[in-house]
Amino acid sequence: MSSCGGASPDSIVAARDHRWLPDEPRRAPMTVLGRGDLAPPRRGRRRRSPYAAVLVVLALLAAGGWFGWRAWHGSGSSTLKPTVVCVTPTPSASPAKGKTTKISVFNGTTIVGLAHTVAGQLTRRGFAVVRVGTGHAMTGPSRITYSPGEVDRALALQEQVPGATLYELSTQRPGEVRLDIGTGFHRLATPAQVSAARARDLAAAAPSPAVCTTPRG
Repeated sequence: MSSCGGASPDSIVAARDHRWLPDEPRRAPMTVLGRGDLAPPRRGRRRRSPYAAVLVVLALLAAGGWFGWRAWHGSGSSTLKPTVVCVTPTPSASPAKGKTTKISVFNGTTIVGLAHTVAGQLTRRGFAVVRVGTGHAMTGPSRITYSPGEVDRALALQEQVPGATLYELSTQRPGEVRLDIGTGFHRLATPAQVSAARARDLAAAAPSPAVCTTPRG
């Protein structure tokens, strides 16, 4: 018995066993992308360099430190109080009392007997005059010479002689103050002038409160 198309039964059976029919065209093999010969070669995974990780960490630390410093500096500058500088004035020496001051009087002018006149007036005011004489010519204001560490005795005498200048001398006799009357001398101070000078000297010798200032930046 013949079949359609002139194919024998055995050939039909054989064709079915191979999953294709002789009348159907054979299909070319198909390749799925990603598989087979047409797929691109796969690249191996690159290892990350440890140096890159270290650099990243250092950069983060530097950034964090910078922002932290800015925050601390900004907050600190707003809370810091300005520096206050206090200066305590150095007190001056307190004038000694006239009765405890020994003085010598010398005339440096051309006025005869001026030293004795002034010495008598100072004696009546409580000073102990130990010597009177004629000294070197003294042009200008009178001069009061005292031994180191005895400026208090010199101040007591200066209160009596307006315009007199103080002069410390290491060779001056200790415990004795020397008055050289200059051409600028006119007379001793009045009681009111002496009181004002004494008050000024005592105020300078009193402890003064500290003066505090804030320096400008």
